[in-house]
Amino acid sequence: MKQENANKLMALFMAGIMLFSIAAYLLSAPPDTSRQEPQQGTTTYNPEFWTINEPFFSISDALKMTPGGVNTAHFADMERMTPRMAQWVREGGFPIINEVDSIYKSDTTRMYYTTLGTDENGSFVVLSTMFPEKNDFEYMVSPNVYGYHYILFRQEPQYNGLINVMGTPTLLAPPDAAIGVLEIITSLNETATAYDSFEELLGIIEPASFQIINSSVDFADDFYFGIRDINGSYERTTAYNNINQGLLEKLEQQKTNSTERGFSGYNITSTGNYTVVTITSSEFYDLLDEETS
Repeated sequence: MKQENANKLMALFMAGIMLFSIAAYLLSAPPDTSRQEPQQGTTTYNPEFWTINEPFFSISDALKMTPGGVNTAHFADMERMTPRMAQWVREGGFPIINEVDSIYKSDTTRMYYTTLGTDENGSFVVLSTMFPEKNDFEYMVSPNVYGYHYILFRQEPQYNGLINVMGTPTLLAPPDAAIGVLEIITSLNETATAYDSFEELLGIIEPASFQIINSSVDFADDFYFGIRDINGSYERTTAYNNINQGLLEKLEQQKTNSTERGFSGYNITSTGNYTVVTITSSEFYDLLDEETS
């Protein structure tokens, strides 16, 4: 995935921060009068707010907490990366992770970011974990709770209109998207999620510490990109739903001289409509430079 694509996602993220309002939420969640209403504050850490308990370890886990309408999503598990890989994530692979560090004044350890809907009326969801855990920001607590989850309205000018729900993971989103996530994680019934659209594709790949899913490419109906480190080497997996025939031929050509170019593994497999390309190398940037599209 090229750096300019990640930069575009950064622009979308910042645009979303500036545009959305909290009005929709004020009409949604019913009040819970059994709990005392907290006041506005900037408490560094209030454990009472940390109510979400939905650990996530892959893009699949995160998509299962996301409403439908996902076209592109990123996932990064910083704790499972080598220093070289983590540096690449912060500098080009997923640079908005640095913004999330700043938002919480803490180190992001795991993060998922997706946009929902179209560019004209889209929304976004950020799920993340951090160390140390903090709610060290300006907030006002809603008089309503959603289930047992406190809703924190961000008060800083640059984040006004966003809400936080703290926990594992912490949720940051405009109200419409945030309520969609809360509806999923508090539901006792089977709930339609964004994962449903990508279930078959994600079911044929192994989880990785860096993952992207994209259904807005012109060379396949759906595209997956993932990198992980295995026993001192790096493995990159790309997967395609209904791959363009010309691209498939190009990938087959790349495979023919892959050993001479330093790759220790280069496998292309097809199952039904899905094509999976897995390459391995001890050189991280060789994997990044190899064509995917």
